[in-house]
Amino acid sequence: MNVDAAQLATNFATYDIQPFQTRYTQKLSSITSQTSAINQVKTALNKLEDAAYKFTKPGASVTQFSTTASSDEYIQVSTDDNPDSFDLDIYVKQLADAHQLSIVASGSSPSDVMASGGTLTVGLGGDTTINIDDADQDASGDVTYSEFVSYFNEQFDDSIQAVLVKSQGAMQVLFSAKEDGVDSQFTLTANADSGLESQFQNASDNPLQTGKDAIIAIGGKDGLELTNNTNTFEDIVQGVDITLKKVNQESDDATNVTVAEDIGATMDAIQAFITEYNKALTEIAKLTQTGNEDESRGILASDNTIRSIESQLGSLIRAEYEGSRLFELGIEIDRSGKLTLERSTFEETSSTLDIEQIFAGEQGLFSSIEARLDIYLDSSNGTLSRRLETLDNEKSRVDDALDSLETRYQTYYNRYLSQFTQLNALDSELSAVSVLFTV
Repeated sequence: MNVDAAQLATNFATYDIQPFQTRYTQKLSSITSQTSAINQVKTALNKLEDAAYKFTKPGASVTQFSTTASSDEYIQVSTDDNPDSFDLDIYVKQLADAHQLSIVASGSSPSDVMASGGTLTVGLGGDTTINIDDADQDASGDVTYSEFVSYFNEQFDDSIQAVLVKSQGAMQVLFSAKEDGVDSQFTLTANADSGLESQFQNASDNPLQTGKDAIIAIGGKDGLELTNNTNTFEDIVQGVDITLKKVNQESDDATNVTVAEDIGATMDAIQAFITEYNKALTEIAKLTQTGNEDESRGILASDNTIRSIESQLGSLIRAEYEGSRLFELGIEIDRSGKLTLERSTFEETSSTLDIEQIFAGEQGLFSSIEARLDIYLDSSNGTLSRRLETLDNEKSRVDDALDSLETRYQTYYNRYLSQFTQLNALDSELSAVSVLFTV
């Protein structure tokens, strides 16, 4: 009786490699789980490090500031992270403008001829003369308005822009300085050969808009005058910019602007850090829990490196900074290691302690946390980065081992197939012989 050689070969070969496949698959699952868990820890710690860096980056401040203005009609105020406090009355006397001239075109289409030659001299911090016929792109002997504008902009790209504007069939060439202020004033002078001498002379004598500097008065309309070539006065007070929006009328009051420390915003900023700190601890606790009848064992429960991160962070929280401890500022640590902020205590004591040094100084809390976390998070040499690299290498080895099982399976299969095929052949031969002895 013949057997199913192919099926038996499959069964026996599968049975032979099954222990190896199970072991490799379980190992791969473990590696994948560990990799995912470590990445979760790394993500949480990166967010915590970012929360600390918000206070230690250049120009940052633990103390937060608020800006108030009696009106937003005339000026806009912006501050950096660490401005000086001040209280000023600001009166807007003049907005900065860019210089503008225009000439009326003799044609109504950009393809109409503007001139056939001559020169144009631009007076802006000195004279620059161009030959108009150099704008003749198609070598037709005539320069169209479109060709002139294109050539002019190539020559004066960094200072003046020319555009063609049309309205109700009439066309003009508009010249605008690219910068505001008195220094943006310019003149245009065409020679007689251009046929445009009077047009450009009239434009220069009668600008559409004269380049002007911005003028404000500090302390009211009769106060100290300040000028600027743009409408934004940068660092008018350290860390404070104001942008002018509208000129005050004679009867208007000046805009009162106040920049002052904001204890509420400062506590909100500290609370944002505490929130990220607690999230990081929650993530670590979830992944390293030992497990019981009510909760499953964490994937990293036996990982002492990950478990130690929580205790190291706790040590930093309990440490002394500038002779003070965080609980004096109302920052308490509970039995699970998480932080809470008692706002009334912080508000009461923060004015008597140097919170900038306590939190953001070179030896402060946030700098210490960043330095400690960098041991784990550094992209090239951090502990967690190396762990992930090791796991990735292990995964590659297991993947290679699984791939080699396919070759081993095929070898086993071919051997069994040959054996069972031979068995079938032998059975057939025996059956043929037995017929000879059948009566």
